[in-house]
Amino acid sequence: MGRGPKNWEVTLRAFTILAVGLVAVAGLAGFAAFAGRTPAPTQTLPSWGLYSPQRWEAVTATFAHRGFARSSVRVVTGTRLANGQPFALIRGSHQARTCFAVAQGTVIGATMCSFTKPVTIFFAAHRLPLHTRSVVALVRADVTVTLVNRGHESGIGVVPAGKGFAFNLTPVRNGDRIVARNASGRVLANISLSRRRELPNASAPRLRSRSGLGR
Repeated sequence: MGRGPKNWEVTLRAFTILAVGLVAVAGLAGFAAFAGRTPAPTQTLPSWGLYSPQRWEAVTATFAHRGFARSSVRVVTGTRLANGQPFALIRGSHQARTCFAVAQGTVIGATMCSFTKPVTIFFAAHRLPLHTRSVVALVRADVTVTLVNRGHESGIGVVPAGKGFAFNLTPVRNGDRIVARNASGRVLANISLSRRRELPNASAPRLRSRSGLGR
């Protein structure tokens, strides 16, 4: 019985450390989401919850019209713009071939079935005073990417996308850069996330990319 208070203190201290650790982990996850890093894909809906069932029907119908199996259409990565409009990289499959297209709302860009550039970046503007933008991108399988923000370089989380990877970043600002490197660390691309080459608004007939592969 004499050891009871000490044991209780040890147990309480361990519980406190565990609770602080859990809070820290939760805080890091929240920061990753706020900073726009692509989190692990926990979404179970094909639309990632970015689209209502009716609007998702319109998206899958477009892919079906292009020859893809409607059941294969999935959001790979994406986000919502300040106006609530979805901005996403979407995939579809046909005869074991996976292709991609970028969507802003229900406007679907050109289909891409291969990407040879180290990184292919698509922009959408939030049209806010700070001129912030969102980015979705495809990354070649042999490439790693980092974000340079105000002189600080940090890694970017990616998700599988066919034979490569994909990510989204939101918000990005003038002066931010994406750096792509190969396995030996050699810089393959150093792309400015400037205001030019942004995606047009949702009424435009097609979407455009920084590398030009979205035409």
